[in-house]
Amino acid sequence: MLKYYLVLGILLIQQSVLLGQYRATEWADRDHWQNTEVILKNLDLSPGMAVADIGCHEGYLTMKLSPVVGDRGKVMAVDVEQYKLNKLARRLKQQNIINVKTILGDYDDPKLPLNSLDAVVILDAYHEMDDYQKILKHVYRALKPGGRLVMVEPIAKSRLQWTRKKQAGKHEIAMRYVLTDLKQAGFAIRSKKDPFIDRPSKNDRMWIAVAVKPKS
Repeated sequence: MLKYYLVLGILLIQQSVLLGQYRATEWADRDHWQNTEVILKNLDLSPGMAVADIGCHEGYLTMKLSPVVGDRGKVMAVDVEQYKLNKLARRLKQQNIINVKTILGDYDDPKLPLNSLDAVVILDAYHEMDDYQKILKHVYRALKPGGRLVMVEPIAKSRLQWTRKKQAGKHEIAMRYVLTDLKQAGFAIRSKKDPFIDRPSKNDRMWIAVAVKPKS
């Protein structure tokens, strides 16, 4: 009997992974340290607006954005791996969420419509982007004048002075590199905070920067 329940438990876990169904406690734990409310506040969204979540993975932040922009708004969830988008799509269908559009992006192009977005967020994904200049160029063009780009990335204090390449090898990036990228892409820096939050799961910290596409 014990063996039966062990096998059943393993099958349920496997099914949960395949369906992309997180246990409630997993995302709840992330809510505790991710400080998502501050990220949403910096996006400055309201019902009816359009926002993109680039590097959405399986939808942690996408699911937070959906109720903020409401039925008249739009969330564009972008990732370069289709299986992650498939998991998100199943979750959206299960919860009858209709204001999210999943987009399979290229590694140098998130494939967002021009001049259409009020805000964009890139959470813990920018350090993976080798063609970051092209990415930022596309984001800039997709934003409306005055649109906001919120970046949140990790960096361990001990690696702050490392080269960009070495930091990327650890799946991190210091804020100074990204601020330079943003300015070169034409963005104005509205605010920045480093450190923003501690990330207990990786024993490092995350910073946040808010950039704006000028209105003129």
